[in-house]
Amino acid sequence: MESSAIAAAKDVLGLFGVILACGTVACVVAKRLKVPDVVLLLVAGVLAGPSLFGWIDVGVDTPLNQALLVFGACYILFDGGASLRLGVLKNVWITILVISTVGVFISTIVVAAAAYQILGISVLTAVVAGRNRRVDRPGDVGPHLSAGADL
Repeated sequence: MESSAIAAAKDVLGLFGVILACGTVACVVAKRLKVPDVVLLLVAGVLAGPSLFGWIDVGVDTPLNQALLVFGACYILFDGGASLRLGVLKNVWITILVISTVGVFISTIVVAAAAYQILGISVLTAVVAGRNRRVDRPGDVGPHLSAGADL
């Protein structure tokens, strides 16, 4: 007879296996179709999730969800660092500096002003909305650096 801890561990490992299998298949298909892998990863998640096939049902407030988020963030940062070429960084460091300082400030002001005018929300709420609308994830910035290297 299995203990509840062993049964829980088997469930978690099974979910990881399903997630990795679905993700791997999605990436292979995306490469063959020459579409961004993110698109098919999203489709695979919808198909495998509780709304359709029900293979994966991870609650938002569960430790497994937190583990998946941490693993995903670690992978994105590792992949971004592993694929970064210092020669490219030398050529675009000024752009990165401006985007990460002045660009964030300008986009915050523009989005906050638009949210205040269009949505009619308070100034403080509009500024918070503006501040949260910025590009700073490696998955967002990396493709722009790669495109700049080809110019």
